[in-house]
Amino acid sequence: MVDQSYLLLELFLRFLKISIVGFGGGWAILPIIEREVVEDAGWLTREEFLNLVAIAGSTPGPVAVNAATYVGFKLAGLAGAFVATLAVFIPPFTIVSLIAYGLTQVVGNRYVQSLINGLKGAVIGLIILALLSTITQVRSAFQYHQLAALTCIALFVILSVKVLNLHPIIPLLISAVIGITLGLLGLW
Repeated sequence: MVDQSYLLLELFLRFLKISIVGFGGGWAILPIIEREVVEDAGWLTREEFLNLVAIAGSTPGPVAVNAATYVGFKLAGLAGAFVATLAVFIPPFTIVSLIAYGLTQVVGNRYVQSLINGLKGAVIGLIILALLSTITQVRSAFQYHQLAALTCIALFVILSVKVLNLHPIIPLLISAVIGITLGLLGLW
């Protein structure tokens, strides 16, 4: 019981930390999650983290919440999922509530706008970092023909959404069917 309680506390504190320092949310938070759960805690392997990215990014809801739920459940079942998800939810809820309350007071303040612009640059950098990390992990986890298939699927999704103006769920579902088909053919 002590070990389970300690694990739940550690899950809560790590995901609270992730959420507090995770400006930009979404994909920008992935490098922080990777550092905490793969490199520091050793809770996931790089391959497991890559799976987490795929699952958290393709299921409904915020990426950070999905990732916290995934890691929490993997480590400590439903209690772990609840604790990690709660921890990742508390800081943004609190911060957004405070900002919404005080925003009318500082909406035209140039220092606040400068702060927000600086954070935008940091968020872009974190998103690019998450992309580069994912590409590196994919390259090491797959063979050449598998990388070619992944590249084709990625291009298909980009073209479907940006050129054909399809709703993202359509190429996502088609990609899932392609993935299942390639798996049944033994290509994964």
